[in-house]
Amino acid sequence: MIDTTISKKHLEERVNDWEKRIFDLYSLIEKWLAPLSLYKIKKRNDVRMYEEFMQRNNIPERTLTSLDIYFKGSIVATIKPIGLWIVGTNGRVDILVSQGAVMLVDISESFDSPIWVAHKGPKIGKEKEFNKEYFFNLLGVS
Repeated sequence: MIDTTISKKHLEERVNDWEKRIFDLYSLIEKWLAPLSLYKIKKRNDVRMYEEFMQRNNIPERTLTSLDIYFKGSIVATIKPIGLWIVGTNGRVDILVSQGAVMLVDISESFDSPIWVAHKGPKIGKEKEFNKEYFFNLLGVS
């Protein structure tokens, strides 16, 4: 028989892992942009995380970080965590640019290394690997 209960400790570990994956994603983006002196990054601790699993299991809310990317002093992108427990994913982060939003989802299994894929629009199966080339294309970096 399989135990289908999920412990509070397991849920807390998932939240901690989510925070780490977001931090690592932002660090990767910062590394990509570092050689480009006209791009600046500002972090804001402004995303409240208090999802249903957290509420039901008395796990305190967390404040997550969003990332604003500026080019020559004007904002060109905002990256914001949306949620950990999104059906079919291991978390979702949105990238907001002038052309609209790109959903960045981690399709890895819980606690595995992230596999970030990007979705532009609601069509399933149209995802693209999220990498430096994709990100630079999104920002219009030539």
